[in-house]
Amino acid sequence: MNVWALVTSIENWMYVALSVVAVVLEVWALGDCLTRPAQQFERAGQKPKSFWLILTGVAGAVGVLTFLGSINSLGAGFGLFQIAALCVAAVYLAGPRGELKLYGRSGPSHYGY
Repeated sequence: MNVWALVTSIENWMYVALSVVAVVLEVWALGDCLTRPAQQFERAGQKPKSFWLILTGVAGAVGVLTFLGSINSLGAGFGLFQIAALCVAAVYLAGPRGELKLYGRSGPSHYGY
């Protein structure tokens, strides 16, 4: 086995690992958005729940499809759509999710949960 084949093999497996991490984050964002009541988004002063459901749903679908594609071609690369889907999930998890945690199911909480 030559060095170039080894390097590309390692690179391909790293792309697959990145795809797994991206899919986990995207599904986590979608699941979190699904479990929160719509009133919680309004209380936190965020965009409506339907807005975030559409964004995280599309991000999750893109993530799963690109993950399956990277498995079939063994690391076809971390494409533009996969990066965009990961950014949507990261924005939801870093921004609105943090504010939604402050407004729990029954109202504002001083403890953040």
